[in-house]
Amino acid sequence: MMKHYKYIICISVAVLVLVTGLLIYWVYESGAENRRKSKQKAEMLLKDAAEFWVNREFDKLGMPYSFGGREESQGTKRRMVTAAGETIVEVDSVKELKRLLPSRILGLKSKYLLLMNTPSIYSLNELWQGNRNNVQPHYYTALELFSEQPGDKKKERIVVGDSTLLTDMNKLGEYYLDDMYFFRLVTYIAFPSVWQCADWSETGIVVCLVIIVVCLLAIILLILYHILYHRKVRESTKPCVCGNTVLCIDKDKYQICDIVFDEIGRTLTFGGKKVINCPLQPYKLLCAFIHAENHFLSNDRIIEICGWTSGEDGIGDRRRMAISSLRKLLDSKNSHVNLESGKNEKEEMGFYLVIK
Repeated sequence: MMKHYKYIICISVAVLVLVTGLLIYWVYESGAENRRKSKQKAEMLLKDAAEFWVNREFDKLGMPYSFGGREESQGTKRRMVTAAGETIVEVDSVKELKRLLPSRILGLKSKYLLLMNTPSIYSLNELWQGNRNNVQPHYYTALELFSEQPGDKKKERIVVGDSTLLTDMNKLGEYYLDDMYFFRLVTYIAFPSVWQCADWSETGIVVCLVIIVVCLLAIILLILYHILYHRKVRESTKPCVCGNTVLCIDKDKYQICDIVFDEIGRTLTFGGKKVINCPLQPYKLLCAFIHAENHFLSNDRIIEICGWTSGEDGIGDRRRMAISSLRKLLDSKNSHVNLESGKNEKEEMGFYLVIK
């Protein structure tokens, strides 16, 4: 398992990145499509609200009316006669598509109301807002009405709703409220973001979310397994303290700084790589140092271990040579493991096994 740990992690991360990219793409596509549908729905609700608004406001006048004659919309021109005179406009096919009230009678009602300045554009916005709240809650709107009557140089403009929405980004569309194109209505609506409009229950999105969760769980579990595995390894090889200098790491194995001494195998391992065999005399001295209290050997004890007799000629030189051989074996200059002369609590002269 640990042998393939890095490969499994890399594959999991690669799959996670790939699926996350697919998720972002599908969420964006879903949100964009739902925003398009929401725009169509808002436009339909606006037309329903406008029709209801015109009929209600006209009925409030209590004015009888009749409609008849040829549909002028079928011709190329439309005319209107007022006290100021006759007004004729050319039928514009592009503007015809933008008429909010395509019915001829509704267009005439709307034109009459707006010319009389009797209807409230505020109520139209309220009706539209009310219709949308039942279908599209949390959508905010604004209306901008332009009056462009012939001979009117003032060009009246009325804004209803949240004026901060009057930007091209929030623009829903432009419409004409009458058949003479005198009254142009610009509508604005603040749609939620693409991510909020997305349908998170779509199959592709759900599958991506499941795969992402699985990949994240796999990565987390692998990391935890890796941590626990190495912790277990460390605990299994955790040394027991035999003194300030020597650590017992296994049965008959001792660690002195970076040196591992195998008492049974009579070997020294330096930094986990270099392994050398111990000659008999240095081996016996090293074993004695490791097991001695405070890792101290007196001069007499060294003589005893080496099998010499106290009082022999040149015994001091032989002792120093033995200590020097052990230092050389331990590579004291590089391993920081050394033998230093000193006295113990009994004031006996000898040597300590130390780490410097």
